[in-house]
Amino acid sequence: MRRRDFVRAAAGATLPLAARAAAAADREAPEPGRDAELPVATLALHYMTWLQQESWSLASTWPELHDPSYPLPRGYSSDDPVIFRAHNRTAERHGFSWLWSWWGQEDVPGGDPTLRRYLDLDPAATVPLIVLYEATEILTPDRDGFFNFDDPANSRRFVDDVAYLDRTYWSSPRYAHRFLRVDGRPALFAWVSRNFKGAWPAAVAAARRRAGLYLVGSEFVLDLQPDGRPLVRDDLAEALAPLDAVSGYGIYDPRYVPPSGHLDAGYASRYEQALRGWAELVTSLAPGVRFIPPLQFAFDDRYVRPEARHPPLQSSLEEAIAVARVTRKLLDDAQSGDARYRSVLPAVFLASWNEHLEGSAVEWTDEHGYGYVMAAARVFAG
Repeated sequence: MRRRDFVRAAAGATLPLAARAAAAADREAPEPGRDAELPVATLALHYMTWLQQESWSLASTWPELHDPSYPLPRGYSSDDPVIFRAHNRTAERHGFSWLWSWWGQEDVPGGDPTLRRYLDLDPAATVPLIVLYEATEILTPDRDGFFNFDDPANSRRFVDDVAYLDRTYWSSPRYAHRFLRVDGRPALFAWVSRNFKGAWPAAVAAARRRAGLYLVGSEFVLDLQPDGRPLVRDDLAEALAPLDAVSGYGIYDPRYVPPSGHLDAGYASRYEQALRGWAELVTSLAPGVRFIPPLQFAFDDRYVRPEARHPPLQSSLEEAIAVARVTRKLLDDAQSGDARYRSVLPAVFLASWNEHLEGSAVEWTDEHGYGYVMAAARVFAG
């Protein structure tokens, strides 16, 4: 297991968050109280559901746990009731929602039994859940890495999974209230729909006959044309047609990480151009589809997949606040009635709450204390 870089953590803890909360990054500081202002948008944070004790040798960020039964550097397991409840209380204080990673109906790490256990062990929790459908672990890719819905097995699996989620959770008197709804329908985020091909629209139509879901696809990328407009697939209008909304998982792209390794002003500027360009494109190409801005503060998968050689991306607290303000400004402009951004839904998909294997965790950690939690909570406060 790797030796922790406490020098880096201590240095990061000295950075001010904002004038109102200069000590927020102090790794020993208590978490802010229960009077946090609710956010202006639904902040759905990716909730990793497959952490086990053996996971932690691959992690690039480490949670800071004050409960004496969870001394560092042990980490935690994703099915631990103490962790469930601690995470829920924090989410409730700040008005967060969970983008719950669901690995299908099988009894595997992150699979359906984990969701059932989570719901049953903290039945009074008020944190809304959006199901993140982990297609890369549930469906079968073809030799090119795409998920072809001309394959009856893929189509059948997706439709059956939607029907299962509906009868087990979304329509269940016991669990229905635990899931976030848009226009009265439970939301499901299909990762990674930009790699779906074939009869995907027909599969969605079949799923809608089984459940009234609000389907969010994953299409957002940071690619730009020379004039600064988003560079998108030629058939984007067709790709959006089966969806109710579109977003992405985070904003990390190894091609654009600057030499400093920081989410600096240049990276934030590319993000802003892509974000606003996508909002305008969705408005013009698919008037009935909404756009959910994605957001991220860091990424580091060097230990879980070293063969990928992805350059890590980090942000100081100032940089995290700056990039979050880019997202907030788009939400404000949409709320003010700017016609270019009619598609923007008052929601943000933030990667992540606790994806420690990819170093994107917002959860309180050795590396940044409560800084990222408070960056998200304060920038999006009403």
